[in-house]
Amino acid sequence: MSKIIEKKKQNDVHSHIDRAYSIIEGNLPRNYVEKVYEILKDDKTLTDGIIRNTKNRVHQYPSSRINVLNALVQISKDYAVELEKLEQLTK
Repeated sequence: MSKIIEKKKQNDVHSHIDRAYSIIEGNLPRNYVEKVYEILKDDKTLTDGIIRNTKNRVHQYPSSRINVLNALVQISKDYAVELEKLEQLTK
């Protein structure tokens, strides 16, 4: 009798990162670097280059800088809400 080994399903983290980049794309304000600094004020190793490289997806899957990616998604969502309010006010 043979043993059937069930393979564990791996979480597809890459699809979540891809989805995060689709949210960021085209929805960031011009001052997004300063806003990332405001959100991640405790990270002393953070630089403008790291933020821009993460935003521009220089590294395919920046797992070491997932905090920057999360901050960019948060900023992008907040900016989209503000744009929607502006559109409602200008109708």
